[in-house]
Amino acid sequence: MVVCAWALPVAAAPGLTHVVLDPGHGGPHDGAPARFAPGRWEKEYALDIAEQVAARLRAQGVEVSLTRTDNDTDVGLRERVNIANRRRADLFVSIHLNSTERPGPVGHESFFLALKATDDAAERLAAFENAEGGVVDAHAAGEVTGDTASAILRDLTWTRAHHDSQRLAAAIQARVTPLSPFPNRGVKQADFAVLKGAAMPAVVFEGGFLNHRKEGRWLTTPEARTLLAQGVAEGILDFGREVLARRAARPQPTLAPRGAPP
Repeated sequence: MVVCAWALPVAAAPGLTHVVLDPGHGGPHDGAPARFAPGRWEKEYALDIAEQVAARLRAQGVEVSLTRTDNDTDVGLRERVNIANRRRADLFVSIHLNSTERPGPVGHESFFLALKATDDAAERLAAFENAEGGVVDAHAAGEVTGDTASAILRDLTWTRAHHDSQRLAAAIQARVTPLSPFPNRGVKQADFAVLKGAAMPAVVFEGGFLNHRKEGRWLTTPEARTLLAQGVAEGILDFGREVLARRAARPQPTLAPRGAPP
């Protein structure tokens, strides 16, 4: 009997069940203009990359949700991370392309949340991205309750998610770098509103500069966005396998019932 390959079930990628991808901007928020493709905007390219990342992850058995699926939908910054929290996603990746007032900077970079930015450029970028909506309170986005035990558990969850976010950003950078002809600008930190309140590892990926004379032209090609999507997807899969799956495989400590003898 011949079994068609497409009929075979796909085994879930180690460590990953559900990923939320966030194509940056959308609706009236166009993001950065494509200098070398007049009339095209960051929001279009971000969605294209996110859809390709989603397809690659789904092919590995991972459930994927996108915060928007067209260029006309306006999704608030708080709602984007709330989608990930409500769906109990394993991780959240917001996908963007970069630009500057004066052409010059070049390369891809990934950010995790921190109140203090790595440098002035990171601070300006976060301020630009945050201009789409109001400041998101980290606890409000997580639907906080007043129960003390729940608050402690929530804070522990956020602390681990923050640490893991750095590792997720590094995994994505490591995979994108061999695929991009432009520099690896590294893992950085900044006060991105779209990351606030995430109960899971969460990063912003900036795939390159749309106004750079060489990289800007490259980013407008379908081949470039396919390579970026490949790198992001592989980085996510690496993080799931090397961090989440290994953590799940470790024996978990158990607490003795109250009053039980030591």
